[in-house]
Amino acid sequence: MKTLLLTALILFGLFNVNAQELTYENFKSLIPHLKKEDWKSSFTASGKLLDSAKGDTSDFHAIIVYINIFSAAGMVTEGQMNFEELQKNVIPFQGQKIIMAGHPVTTKDGGLNQVKFEFDEKPNTAFTSAANAKGSNILCFEEFVFASPIKRKKFPEKSMVRCGGTLEKIETNPNESLIWILRLTVTDAFARQMN
Repeated sequence: MKTLLLTALILFGLFNVNAQELTYENFKSLIPHLKKEDWKSSFTASGKLLDSAKGDTSDFHAIIVYINIFSAAGMVTEGQMNFEELQKNVIPFQGQKIIMAGHPVTTKDGGLNQVKFEFDEKPNTAFTSAANAKGSNILCFEEFVFASPIKRKKFPEKSMVRCGGTLEKIETNPNESLIWILRLTVTDAFARQMN
């Protein structure tokens, strides 16, 4: 009985040592790839980080999940991945916590790389069209569904906001057009000021 208990404690210790928690440094290591829009390097590096930290539930894990999805969509726009491969790579993230890139708040419809909070037609929602730097491809349409109403004065226009929550649904473009690649729906969403 003592041998069994000792073995269980050793195994528990090994699992805890191997379950790496992702850090700011891990996230920071991906930024040069993203700035250059080197989607393949970003996808590969973020995938390795995620594989090394399967049990991680930190915010950095959630951010790196988003980077991996976003990079995969970027690879599709450059012919480095097809839609079938994209679906295979991103669908396993459904149901996980995700935190998107920070964007400025806008009150106008149709802005790229900006967050628009909806107060009238679809209250408790926000939308982002996350595109490449040229604005030639929308990599992810992002819809955030909040559990409680968002206060307009808390998120003034041009303030920087980062949204996240549970990645409820991932849809690829059914026409396989490169105009837009993915549509992400995030529930139990939150919005955080980036000051």
